[in-house]
Amino acid sequence: MKPGRKVKVTIPHQKKEFHAVVSKVLPQFDAASRTLKVRLEMDNPAYVLRPDMFVDVEFPVTLPPALIVPADAILDSGLKKTVFVDRGNGFFEPRQVETGWRLGDRVEITRGLMAGEQIVVSGNFLIDSESRMKMAAAGMQGTAKKPGERVKDPVCGMEVDPKSSKGAGLFIEHDGKAYYFCMPECKQEFVKNPQHYAEKKNGGRSLETPGKPMAKEPMDMPDPARNTPHD
Repeated sequence: MKPGRKVKVTIPHQKKEFHAVVSKVLPQFDAASRTLKVRLEMDNPAYVLRPDMFVDVEFPVTLPPALIVPADAILDSGLKKTVFVDRGNGFFEPRQVETGWRLGDRVEITRGLMAGEQIVVSGNFLIDSESRMKMAAAGMQGTAKKPGERVKDPVCGMEVDPKSSKGAGLFIEHDGKAYYFCMPECKQEFVKNPQHYAEKKNGGRSLETPGKPMAKEPMDMPDPARNTPHD
């Protein structure tokens, strides 16, 4: 903020807009209220502005390039922040993100989302509830399925239903193979080091050579004939 910068001044509850110029930035900073006083100069036609009147002042701010999404697109549970990425065909992938600054109804995304991805702007609570219900129903139905129809999450080892995980967007294709996950956190952990978990899956218990049973040493058993009295 420097002298000479133009700002916009509006009167609350009135559709009147004025333009002012910053004439001076006072060096006194109030730490208690975290405010800084700025002196503006502007015309006052028809004496619309009067002493002790409150107005709204809008300062133009230049921000560095960033990935920005609407604030309504972020579902904040208090422990994590989630956005839903549209994968097409009615599939929505819950993606945990990290946020930066917030300006009005716009929020910066610092991690978890890539530019160009389509996200859900409204209705996140409905989608999140539906996703949880589908996963819960899939878990209940999975108990009646055959073991061969379920696969293991390569990160946590939990058994999941491939069809349900794919429907919830919890799957990744890596090196020509499909990997399914029980929750978004496992998927994100896999993305950080896919080779590690891919090798872990290939070397899992299902591919291990079954071990031979250990031979037991013969035990001396008493001969019942010796303990039987003879005439």
